[in-house]
Amino acid sequence: MGLVVGLVCADGLVIGSDSSRPHSSGEMTATYGPVQKTHVIGEDVLLGSTGDVGFAQRLEVVLRELREDSRFPDWDHFVIARSIVADAWKEFQATQSDLAGFGALVGFRCATGLHLCELRVGDLQPEFKGPESWFTALGPAQATANSLVGLLHRTVFQRCPPRLADGVFVAVWALDHARQLHPDRIQYPFHVAILAANAQDRPRPAWLLSPEQLSHWLQQVRQAEDHLETLPLEQIRREFR
Repeated sequence: MGLVVGLVCADGLVIGSDSSRPHSSGEMTATYGPVQKTHVIGEDVLLGSTGDVGFAQRLEVVLRELREDSRFPDWDHFVIARSIVADAWKEFQATQSDLAGFGALVGFRCATGLHLCELRVGDLQPEFKGPESWFTALGPAQATANSLVGLLHRTVFQRCPPRLADGVFVAVWALDHARQLHPDRIQYPFHVAILAANAQDRPRPAWLLSPEQLSHWLQQVRQAEDHLETLPLEQIRREFR
């Protein structure tokens, strides 16, 4: 199955994914072991993907080569998105690749700020996310993640997008929610990458969470779910009678 999620936060970007690996028939299996599908490229580019691992590896090379261009920080985000898609299609067409099931999320910093770009599954059509549509998910478990985050969007974050700490929490919860419902298709470990708008206190503006940090956020998710058990269901049942 597989899942990659992305969030536009008030002070940065978050991209996260599970580690399930599709084999040649398109099904997910744990036989081949986990695979990392979220990466930090250079100092300010994030990549998360769903679908064929080989396509993801080739897209990562395309992004690395593009980021090495000294003009990258001065480009407009639409120029960057167009360049990513054009270079990726050139790479994939060299092997007449069918991109069915493959899509990606790319986060980056450029002359116009921080941007999260969704490359649509199957054709890599780019779409930028923003304050109003600050969450996106790709992969067969997309609907599972959307249902949880849609509830949080409507309640907890109805007035403004989340901050980075909130975004990490939401990303981990969405991934773990999908894992709990589809344990045979969504695999641990999760990988979560962050690109901060302001990161003077860090050696790099973009980084991957460590296994210890992910464990902490999973504990936070468990605590939040424990709170759901305190809903006043007995009172509601009495009123129903």
